[in-house]
Amino acid sequence: MSETTFPETLELRCGPVSAVDLALFAAASGDHNPLHLDAEVARAAGFERPVVHGMLSMAFAGRLFTTRWGPGALAHLQTRFTAAASLGDTITLRADREEVRKDGTARYRLQARNQAGTALIDGQALVRGQPLQ
Repeated sequence: MSETTFPETLELRCGPVSAVDLALFAAASGDHNPLHLDAEVARAAGFERPVVHGMLSMAFAGRLFTTRWGPGALAHLQTRFTAAASLGDTITLRADREEVRKDGTARYRLQARNQAGTALIDGQALVRGQPLQ
């Protein structure tokens, strides 16, 4: 695999995250914590709006890679949440290629920000490259 198989930068914009998105993710994941679904509970916890599930943000990160290379593309995904996304946020994920390996994988630095530029996620991913046809 060459560097042309692995673009220097990948970007994906998700959102704005709606109440329906949060409800569907809660149903799919079984995470019905009212912090994600109830505005009053979120305000009582110190948030302006319901908080996007961290694992939904991680799913968006996965989509950044699987959209290009397919569902088996992610060999490793490591993230650290630096802030919480909220209902109504648009999350922009960006991956910058750091290394192309001889084994047909590449390492990317991953970041996610909301529309205000607040950093939400910092991490890295190891992907197997074989673009979808």
